[in-house]
Amino acid sequence: MSLKSFLFLKFSQWKVNKELETNRQANFYQTKFLHQIIRSNQNTQFGREHQFSQIKNYFQFRKNVPIRSYEEFLPFIEKVKSGEKNVLTKSDLEYLLMTSGTTAGSKYIPITKSGIKHQIDAALKVLCFYAVNSGKADFINYKMIFLQGSPSLDYSLKVPSGRLSGVVYHHVPKFFQRNKLPSYEANIIEDWQTKLETIVDETCHEDISILGGIPPWCMQYFEKLLSKSNKSNLKSLFPNLAMYIHGGLDFSNYKEKMKALLGEEIPCLQTFPASEGFFGLQDRIEADDMLLLLNQGVFYEFRNFQKDSDEIVTIEGVQLNTRYELIVTNDSGLYRYAMGDLVEFTSLNRYCIKVVGRTSQFISAFGEHVIAYEVEKAMERASSSLELKIEDYYVSADVKKKQYIWQVELDNSADQANINELGPRLDIELAILNKYYDHLIKGKIINPCHIQQVESGFFTRIREKSGKLGGQNKVVRLGLDKF
Repeated sequence: MSLKSFLFLKFSQWKVNKELETNRQANFYQTKFLHQIIRSNQNTQFGREHQFSQIKNYFQFRKNVPIRSYEEFLPFIEKVKSGEKNVLTKSDLEYLLMTSGTTAGSKYIPITKSGIKHQIDAALKVLCFYAVNSGKADFINYKMIFLQGSPSLDYSLKVPSGRLSGVVYHHVPKFFQRNKLPSYEANIIEDWQTKLETIVDETCHEDISILGGIPPWCMQYFEKLLSKSNKSNLKSLFPNLAMYIHGGLDFSNYKEKMKALLGEEIPCLQTFPASEGFFGLQDRIEADDMLLLLNQGVFYEFRNFQKDSDEIVTIEGVQLNTRYELIVTNDSGLYRYAMGDLVEFTSLNRYCIKVVGRTSQFISAFGEHVIAYEVEKAMERASSSLELKIEDYYVSADVKKKQYIWQVELDNSADQANINELGPRLDIELAILNKYYDHLIKGKIINPCHIQQVESGFFTRIREKSGKLGGQNKVVRLGLDKF
């Protein structure tokens, strides 16, 4: 073990112990952070408007500050965009992070210098937990690549703007500067396919230990690397490959194919980063959930997403097996901001979560309220039981025909003899996951689902046409209308 690796391992042990201690004292750290944010920003426009100076505890904060969607935050965001100071935070904003909105077009999420530090620190913790769990830290001696949005910034507003991953590119610690890939020149290429080809040429002969990025876009990169190098998997191409880090969507439908591309022994580590904060990371190599980061510049509230419930709790009030929408207050100027992300707690000993969907991504054409997590799990279980290889898919509701339509793109390399059984199996699995769907199917209120096979590359062409191909773009799996 090199001196650099040894020192990083010792640092990681300290970092991990500190994080686990924070998790054990979750309520203390959450309360402390909330008081700090209120005190620091009581003389801002937002603080004065919501009487921060009078707030002494969480319940007064909750009374004075309503939960807001992005659209309801827009008046404050517009002031920030025009260059007004002291609107949301006492600290100056470093950037406005651009992210795709569902109803408001592009969103601009404010971030301060402190917010950037928290993002970098959380990403570092991912490596620290891996080092402690594996007892290995040699990976820091080799190259690391993260497929990300362009690092070029837009200066047309009074505050520079850009994608989160592109902004973070400019703040990689000096410790890792020599290791990072791809080059700035490759990263700023706008056309996804051209960018991908350039990155493949730039990285195929490097010695890479860490790969990272959103799964569907990474899969394209990995396949092109293997095709160019004529290798069977990435471990044979990169002998020092240690891990693949991912986030942004449910990984279960990609896991099998990713293992084949990477090599069976390469761990896939899940993270939960967002422009509003870095919320969670996989703290154990074989875990299928994530440790909630409770001292990372975010105060959490959890709104019960079950039907007929408007319950909102803090960390000390959460329960297992309950879907909650994340409501966040951070140190970059968001207060009781409705994220739209749905989580469930898998453990309360150490606060661990899994992401189960978004409030904006569900189908309720017949009162069933099926969410993305249920769709993804149904497809994972159905395709696995039938030994089908599914390249991509999308589900929508046909109200006139009273049925779900699954548009499915098959993997052309595999035996698909059982495709005719996919529809009935999906109905069974979805009924197990969603009791309302179960009642509708059993009561013959809706008809069995329909499988519509689409040609190879169908979804890629759709996403390219809509500008949702590559980079940080998330894959949407369901909606009311067909693609």
